[in-house]
Amino acid sequence: MNHGFKLGMIIFGAIMLACCGGFMYILSPVSASVGKKESEAKSFGDNYTAQILKKYSAANLLALSTPEYKSQFKEAEFQKILDGNKKALGEYVSGKGRAQISSIKKENGSSILKAKYENRATFQNGKARVRIDLTYLENKWFIEMFSIEPT
Repeated sequence: MNHGFKLGMIIFGAIMLACCGGFMYILSPVSASVGKKESEAKSFGDNYTAQILKKYSAANLLALSTPEYKSQFKEAEFQKILDGNKKALGEYVSGKGRAQISSIKKENGSSILKAKYENRATFQNGKARVRIDLTYLENKWFIEMFSIEPT
């Protein structure tokens, strides 16, 4: 290999390393921000899954829901679904979940975040998967969809 080619490859490698490092440095605040919001979504999901399921309360669920989700059902319908889950699963015992940001978009000058939360919950009569779609609006998390799937 000739000396000029080796020098060119070394320079090319150094430039690529600098570009990749610079790109990662630029993305690190974005990554930290997403990680913080995922942590907030997980905490919200963990806390309110327990709050809703300890009482199997449609009122608690609706108080935390987006207006669009509230408009899909009446409180009595939500309560009937929760009562059916309570009858099948028994009392809520415990659960810890995980959350992942699924989308971020700008609308009317503010950011709207969407997250998927999933909790492998333990109940008196078995286990179930609790899934919640969350939306971050006006500096607060809201429930966009709530489901319990026995496993």
